[in-house]
Amino acid sequence: MSLRSLRILTAIASKGSFAAAAEQLCLTQSAISLQMKNLEEELGVPLFERTGRGTRLNLNGKLVVERAREIIDLYDGIRTELSPSGAIRGVLTLGAVPTVITGPLPPVLGRLRQEHQQMQVRLVSSLSAELVRQVEQGDLDAALTTEPPFSIPARYQWRVYDEEPFFVVAPKGTGPATVAELFAAYPFVRFDKTAWAGALVDGQLLTQGIRPREVMEFDSLEAALSLVEEGLGIAVMPLNRRRLKDAQRHFALTPFGTPQLVRKIGMYQKRHHPRLALTQLVLDELSRECGYLRKT
Repeated sequence: MSLRSLRILTAIASKGSFAAAAEQLCLTQSAISLQMKNLEEELGVPLFERTGRGTRLNLNGKLVVERAREIIDLYDGIRTELSPSGAIRGVLTLGAVPTVITGPLPPVLGRLRQEHQQMQVRLVSSLSAELVRQVEQGDLDAALTTEPPFSIPARYQWRVYDEEPFFVVAPKGTGPATVAELFAAYPFVRFDKTAWAGALVDGQLLTQGIRPREVMEFDSLEAALSLVEEGLGIAVMPLNRRRLKDAQRHFALTPFGTPQLVRKIGMYQKRHHPRLALTQLVLDELSRECGYLRKT
C-alpha cells in the first residue's frame, strides 16, 4: 500500500469524483482509476460503488479514507518534528469566519509576519459549518470558528480563545427598552438562520416567547449593521471587544438573553498534523489579542 495511493484516495473523497481528483493532482483519470484498482486488489475489498451514474465511496472506502488521513497526517508531521527547535516556517492554510477576519486576526497576522518572515498564511473565509468540513477533509490546516454544536470527534480538537456577548443593536437614539419592547417596535434584520450564531439567537427568541417581524436576512454582520444604522430595523449579534467599542458610538445596545447570551470563538483542527507549531502560534497570539485567559 503506497502513500501515493492513499493521497489519491483522500483527494477523491475530498473532491467527490475521479475527474476532479485527477485535475487537482495533475494526473490523468486513467491513472487515478488504475491506482484505485490496485489499492482495492491489495486490500481485498471494493472501495467504491460503480454505477451508470458514476463512482462513489462505499462503507469500506469511507473507513479507509479516515485511516488514510491519519496515516498522511503522521507522515507529513515527521518533517515538522525533525525541524530545528523553535523553527517557524511554511504555509498555513487557515479558515476563519468573517467576524474574525474583520476583527482580531489582521493585527495578529501582521505581528507574526514581522517576527517570523518564513511563515506564510493563506486565508479562507466561510461560515463555521463549512470551515469545519474543510478541516475534516484536509483542505484547511485549522479554522477559527464558533463553538461547534456537536461532540468533537476524538481525532480533532476545538480550543477557545475569545468570548463574544450578544446584544440587540438598535438605531442610535433609541430610548431604554426591554428586548421584548424592541422587537415589538422594530422589524428584525436577522443573521443567516443556517449559521450557528443564527441558531443560537433563534433558540433564545423561542425561550423568551418572542416572535420577530423579520424583514431581511444576511450572512454578513456588516450588512445588517448598515440597515440598522439607516433605521430599517434591529439586529441581534455577537460583539467582540473591538467591535463593541465602535458599536457603542453608533448604535443603542441592549444585552440579549437572560443571562446574556455569549458565544465562544476558537480553533478547530486535527490533533496531529504537520503544521501544529504554526497553528499553536496563531492561537496563542489570538488569545493575547483578545485578552482571553485559556484554562489549562
